Amino acid sequence: FGSSFVCSSINQRPNTSTTIAMAEADLKLTTVSKDGAKLGSVIPQEAMSKGDGKAAIAGKWKIQGVAQPVDITVSGSSVKSVQKPFGNEPLMAEIEESEEKFGLHVTLGGFPMKAWLKKEGNDTVLAFSNGGRWSKL
Repeated sequence: FGSSFVCSSINQRPNTSTTIAMAEADLKLTTVSKDGAKLGSVIPQEAMSKGDGKAAIAGKWKIQGVAQPVDITVSGSSVKSVQKPFGNEPLMAEIEESEEKFGLHVTLGGFPMKAWLKKEGNDTVLAFSNGGRWSKL
């Protein structure tokens, strides 16, 4: 009884696991998530102060491997790219106001991550928790 019942159930919905996998693969964030690690525990000591970061984040940024620069704008605590560099989606971010260092909750290409600004010599670098790095032009 149990075996034939299980088999008939599976035979009635042969594409269930494929459909679930496809739905999960197609899931992209369209807002900024503040879940995950607390930014204060992720931002390195050498990151810019919140004030310096707010002054530096807007402008043109070069992404390694991407021909055209990306323009980043700021409105209050919201940060957004004009162009759509990954997954035909803009960079979307929120400045974490509760930290002393400049930190961002980011959605990029539909994926959540964290980011911060730091100086490397004379260069300003936007560093992402996934290892990505953008350079200010």
